[in-house]
This record gives sequence, structure tokens and C-alpha cells, in this order.
Amino acid sequence: MELKQAMEAATAELDVRPGFVGDVMAGGRRMHTRRLVVVTAVVALLAGVTTGVVLTRTPEEPADPRLTAAATGPLAGDAQFIATVQHLWGEGQRDRPWTRDEPVTEVSSKPNVFWTGQTPTGPAALVAQQVQVRTSEHPATLVGLVADGTVVDREVVLSESRDREAGLYRFGPVGDQYVVLTLGRTVSWSQSPKRGTDNRLTRTWASAPHDEDGVVFTVAPVDERPVFVRGDSVPQPGDFTQHAIVSGDLQPDRPFVPHPGLGWNGNFCATDFPERKRSWQGIKLQTAQQDLQKRAVLDYVVSWEAIPHWSVCAWLPDGRYALMFEAYGELYGALYQPDGTFSAPVVGGRATKGDPAVLPLPDGQGTIVADVGATVGPQERAHAWLAPAGTREVTVRQKGVPRVIQLP
Repeated sequence: MELKQAMEAATAELDVRPGFVGDVMAGGRRMHTRRLVVVTAVVALLAGVTTGVVLTRTPEEPADPRLTAAATGPLAGDAQFIATVQHLWGEGQRDRPWTRDEPVTEVSSKPNVFWTGQTPTGPAALVAQQVQVRTSEHPATLVGLVADGTVVDREVVLSESRDREAGLYRFGPVGDQYVVLTLGRTVSWSQSPKRGTDNRLTRTWASAPHDEDGVVFTVAPVDERPVFVRGDSVPQPGDFTQHAIVSGDLQPDRPFVPHPGLGWNGNFCATDFPERKRSWQGIKLQTAQQDLQKRAVLDYVVSWEAIPHWSVCAWLPDGRYALMFEAYGELYGALYQPDGTFSAPVVGGRATKGDPAVLPLPDGQGTIVADVGATVGPQERAHAWLAPAGTREVTVRQKGVPRVIQLP
């Protein structure tokens, strides 16, 4: 009876019918298993009442305001233009398959035009649309730019990782027009890096002007290497380690397209591996690029064309390891100590399609000569050879045809 009295006291302020607790305690005519379930439920209820515990659901991520925001900009009141943009956006989703970076399973709302603008090649608009994705239980936002009569690019923004949104769109007949979203931060931009006599680069940075809606529009010639950075402050002239904003064409999701420059693809070596290093994995190309950027020797990589996917390694006479690669049509090298620590950067000459790549190394370590598909040097090594210091010329045989290359 003590339990019955305790339960009646605990439920004195609850709105339950008279005799409820007694029925639960008695339950002589109920099945044993059902009595256990009911008693368990009541005890759980009483525990919640007596301890003051409040059970709540995990809060939903707030909806992206761009899904319902009113259009802004010079064409915001042009109903025909807004309708045209929505039509082009819909066509773009039907005609353009989802890529591996777009895990969309369902388009679940009407597209909303939230910004409009005028560009040298015509009007443009930013669009947001809610979608369901297989990588999250929350709805995501599909954001994109419509310009030049088509969907320039689009991006899936997950509700739990909106800070990863790129928010940069490159378009125009020659790809020199940019729309960049500030996303509540400062967007800085720079053009035309300068290389000093010490081979170190510098950039002049400025805060990019934006409209009241936080949208930057600018025209920047591609050959001036424009770079945009989103952050809390403007980068320093010699800082090449900031997270640059890149457009969706950094890794084009399309059939094989040869890289510009030398047009090579693959990893090659100009020497044999030392026996003690047979199991060593070497230095990854991305690591070498980052090491040179830390030393302001290599520029920001913001386009697919910047870094072709090839490299040539070599073990040097003094025990160091070298990696040669191409960036922005120039040859670079990175030297490492046997334990993998960075040793020295190397800046070479132009990479000219149809000619072998030649990279002289410092400290009397020789010259890397590479020509993918050819045999190089007196031993006719495949693809690449480390010419010893003092070598003045090297014979390269491409498809059996010899060619003598003069070395610096």
C-alpha cells in the first residue's frame, strides 16, 4: 500500500480520473504483461513530474532566408524577368544531371529569385531553392546564378555547414565576370601577383566593394589571375596561405579534358629509389604546392587550369628528395630532407608544350629533364632523367626520333 499512497500523493495535482492509480495497482483482471507496461509508463510519468525533467526535440536548423527573401536589385520589380529566370532555372535542373557533389534526391519548393543585377553582357539573377539530399536529414539550399540566358553554376548548401558555401560565380564570354557573395564577411580581392628578385611573390589586396545585399560584382581579366578571399580582414601582401574562394570549375565534372600547358598526366621519377627508401611514399604534389605557398613562391590555385596533374621526383646525390611540377605555365620544384622536412624551393622557366621540361637544381644537385612518353639521357630512361651537375646537353628520343637539348 505504501507504493499506492506514494503514487496518489505524486499525482495529486495531475488531471487524472478518480481511482486511476488504484486500478493500476490492482489490475487483477488484466494480463500480467499489460500490467507491467502500464505500471512502467506511470512510473516514467511520475519520474518526469517529480524531477522536473522536460523532454525536448532537437531544434531544427533555421531555414535559409534566401528561400523566401524578396528580390532586390535593379530588376527586382520586373515580373517578366523574374519569370524568365525561374523558367531558365527550371530548365537547367531538368537538362543538367546532378553531379557527385550534388547529392540531391528531391527538389521540394519553388525557386526564389533573391537578387538581380546588370552586367556588361546582360541581366543576371541569384536563385535559391529548397532541396532534399541523401547526405543529411535536413533540407538543403540549392543556390545558383542565372546569366547570359543560362544557369551559370549552382551549389548545394547543407543547412548544417553553410559556412562552407563557396558563393562565387564566374561567367561571361571569356570568363572574366564574377559575382561573389560576402556571406556576412569581408571579401578581399587581388590581381596581378609580382615576383621579386628573391623569387618571392607579393599581391596587393583590397576590400571588394559590394552592394547593400552583400553581393560583389566585378570584371577581372583572366590573365591577371584574380583571387578572392572571404575573411575578417584583408590579407597581407606576402600571405599566400589564405583559403581562396574558388568557383565550381576548379574540378570540372565532365569527361576527360586535357590540361593546358604541357598536357601531361601522371607521376614519374628521374632516378631509381634508394634501397632504404623502397617503401617510402614520397611527397604528395599538394603538399609540395602548399609548402611553396607558405614561402610565397607559388601563387594561389583558384582554377582547374592552374595545376596540371603531373610530377617528376628524383633522389639527389646529397640524399635529398626533389619534386618537379608545373603551375601557371611555369616549372617549380620542392626539395626535402631524407626525413621529409622541407629544404628549399626551386623556380624554373616556362613550360612549353612540345618541349622537354628542364629544371636546374641548386647546390650542384644536377638538372631534371623530363619528356613524358620519351626516353631521356644516355641510359634512355623512360620519361625523365636526373642529369649530373656539369652536363651540358641531353638527348631526348620521342617516338624514336632523337633531339639534343642544351642545358643551362
